[in-house]
Amino acid sequence: MEEKEVILNRAKLGCNDSFEVVFNQYIPVVLKQRNLYYLRDLDLDDWLQEGRLVCYQSLLKYDSSKNVTFGLFFKMNFNRHIISLLRHQEAQKRRIYRYTDSLDSKMNSFGECISRGTEDYRADTSIKYIYVRESLEKLPEQLSKFEQKVYHYTLSGMSIEEISDITDISQRKILFGYNRLKVKLKKQIL
Repeated sequence: MEEKEVILNRAKLGCNDSFEVVFNQYIPVVLKQRNLYYLRDLDLDDWLQEGRLVCYQSLLKYDSSKNVTFGLFFKMNFNRHIISLLRHQEAQKRRIYRYTDSLDSKMNSFGECISRGTEDYRADTSIKYIYVRESLEKLPEQLSKFEQKVYHYTLSGMSIEEISDITDISQRKILFGYNRLKVKLKKQIL
């Protein structure tokens, strides 16, 4: 039996020193995966811990008679494990966690001032966004048919010249309609 096989077998039987020898050989695999994928809230120690876990599981399942090296077997298992963690992280029901912060992280970032009634500026921005959105939904009701047409084409990203070409209306008239539209929009929002 080769020395590598002896070390693998001893690690498989629970020898911590042999396991560390085996795992240390494959740390570059873990680090490469870390550079390829981003897992929220995992630091280097967490990546190494995940690597150790998968390495141990791979040792238990490894069969040298399959003509596959342990390194390739571990790399494949670790890659699958990381992809499973990514799927878990990106699952629809957990997407909300991307946009939320824990109280502990806020305390670490801002200190105890967050608990003393400081204002959350994001909340104010959200309220303004809702107000503007509702105002924009009501805007077409206040526009003439011509202004609605200009509004629609403008939202589509067309220039005054392009709108004029499509509608066969002079650029001057389109520009006047566009200016009236801007005035009504400002009144609606402000």
